[in-house]
Amino acid sequence: MTATLERPDAPAAALPPPDERGALIIAERVVERIAARAAGEVDLASGAPRRILGRTVGDADPDRSASADARVDGHLATVSIGLAVQWPAPVRDVAEQVRRHVMARVHELTGLEVAEVDVDVPTLLSGLRPAPRVR
Repeated sequence: MTATLERPDAPAAALPPPDERGALIIAERVVERIAARAAGEVDLASGAPRRILGRTVGDADPDRSASADARVDGHLATVSIGLAVQWPAPVRDVAEQVRRHVMARVHELTGLEVAEVDVDVPTLLSGLRPAPRVR
């Protein structure tokens, strides 16, 4: 068996300029999934129940993941997150933690600069379940 090894001090084959080698395009859906996961990594934040026409559909669940929407333009991304906050946590503080964490994780995993993260908190989770209604 014969193997050939290149010398480490040998010049590398000339690569074309970066602009001619191609591009890496990160889909918006990828950024959305990273952002939703990152939002769930923040204490006291979880997914909010679905809303249709401004009405809440379903129950709040601390195990539900946050919803995310992202737009990518070149190397710049904007993200919108919908989540619930555990009551009585300060909503503003939790939203700021989510904003910072989402920006950091999206940049760390994709290399994209995150220009803006909008955080919508339509629901507070109280930990108390309402008593079932008898019909």
